[in-house]
Amino acid sequence: MEILKGLHFFDPYSNSYVIADNRLILIDTTSEPDAKKLLASLEKAKIRPRDFTSIVITHVHPDHVSGLARIKRDAVGAKVVSSKIEAEYISKKRTYDGPPGAQSQKQPPTPVDVALDDGQVHDGLKVIFTPGHTRGSISLLDDSRSLLIAGDAANNESGLGPMDDVYNVDPRQHRESIKKLATFHFENAVFGHGKPITGGASAQFVALAKRL
Repeated sequence: MEILKGLHFFDPYSNSYVIADNRLILIDTTSEPDAKKLLASLEKAKIRPRDFTSIVITHVHPDHVSGLARIKRDAVGAKVVSSKIEAEYISKKRTYDGPPGAQSQKQPPTPVDVALDDGQVHDGLKVIFTPGHTRGSISLLDDSRSLLIAGDAANNESGLGPMDDVYNVDPRQHRESIKKLATFHFENAVFGHGKPITGGASAQFVALAKRL
């Protein structure tokens, strides 16, 4: 489904997105180790993994990273991108021990090619460091679409709000990250879980931040 021009939405379980313009960027890689549903959806949309320029992982939870190794097998030219903190967990140099627990980190190790800090820009996307859900979670700002790609820095399944604290490594920090996002301006927002917001998105974040 194309939410905005050049922004495609796929929902095998947790949401994945493709930005298709002069770039071809995949954001998050589903909960399936074989990425079967995502690959089928990409084929239906006539998007070829071998054309990806970047694969961005917003955080290391298995519903966002499990399909990475399989997708990377086809996307040989794509750069794997994450925050510097999450890169350690994605590559398995360190074991992530936050919720839902180390035993859930069953994905094979995948090297991260580009490990980013807060405020850096890669492939036209600005990194916003939004820890609390995991230790190194990121969100992304695409100014060309006035778009926030929140990852799991917020949830929009039943209205805009925090993620369930059972999955947050630091609930207080998670809420501070939502307040941080409320300081940016964007008309549109998409999430790892829940429906997109098209129009007036940053105003909704400001209202949420005031309630936290």
